[in-house]
Amino acid sequence: MHIACKECGKTYTLPDDRLPHGKMVSFPCPACKSKITLDLREPAKEDSSDGDRLVFKPLSEESESQLTSDDMKKKIIKRINDLPPMPKVLFKARQVLSDPNSSFKDISSIIETDQAIAAKILKVANSAYYGLSGMVSSIHQASVVLGYQTLEQVITMVSSASMLGQQLKGYGLNAGGLWKHSLATALASRLIALKRAPSMENDAFSVGLIHDAGKLALDPYIAKHRKAIDQYLKDVSPSFLSAEHHILGFDHTEIAQDLCQKWKLPDSQAAAMRFHHSPENSEDNQLAHIVHLANYVACLAGFGGGPGFSDLPVSPASLEFMVLKTATLEELAAQVASSVEEITATLS
Repeated sequence: MHIACKECGKTYTLPDDRLPHGKMVSFPCPACKSKITLDLREPAKEDSSDGDRLVFKPLSEESESQLTSDDMKKKIIKRINDLPPMPKVLFKARQVLSDPNSSFKDISSIIETDQAIAAKILKVANSAYYGLSGMVSSIHQASVVLGYQTLEQVITMVSSASMLGQQLKGYGLNAGGLWKHSLATALASRLIALKRAPSMENDAFSVGLIHDAGKLALDPYIAKHRKAIDQYLKDVSPSFLSAEHHILGFDHTEIAQDLCQKWKLPDSQAAAMRFHHSPENSEDNQLAHIVHLANYVACLAGFGGGPGFSDLPVSPASLEFMVLKTATLEELAAQVASSVEEITATLS
């Protein structure tokens, strides 16, 4: 079972055979000593939103076989607790940042409600990536120096780090693998947006960062059906996306779109996540084209989305839509590779 402390965002993996199933237990977080509560009673609470943990429970084989693909998707979504600190801090911060009457003091007050995230924001703000080493000593100062747009990106990055940092056994991603891929895609999305759609810089960064969130939800199911998926990849098609759809009846991009609705994100962002592997089907959703190209850049930079997702071709439709050439993407890959290492080292 994967759990996450809502106070500091630290994630842990606990062996299922050592958990006292049928009971509710509490224990202090080893990192920050705040209280973590696990409800292991049956049936599990499907709609819990207490934010203490991020838990994915696969359906039993018997119940799974009786569900349609649509019903199964709904069950999967219901079995995902709200993200630990990300919705609370990030969503409140975005509300303040979007208010033209807000002040640096207002945004500082929101961030400082979570000291763990505030500390990480200061570390990132002082990193070599932003060129402010040792110059930022408070959240208020970070707001003034970085500006609203960059600050929102830093908040998004820091808030999602723990969620995206966990191991995904089904997808063959070690701890930190999905995080680096997501960060690389976010940074590439931002660079592409700055070249062709500057007004979409923040949206591109945010969607790039969580574009593969569907994998978080599907990982236990992928692990459960991994033999069948491997057989499909060997005998039918090398496309992992097709394998997901063939075995489960849907893929991680569809789950990501459903998650967007659960998190109340804009429809344009949900559509971009749904079609980031097939942007030509997105009805000219510019974010979908941006994230698709950024995903390709991330793979070129050495941060693929897992076995079966690292050698995907770039869509000619996206290159044409964004008026870009593959040579430009290759140049961005070198820039993204160094940036990911700088930021990851800062947050470690």
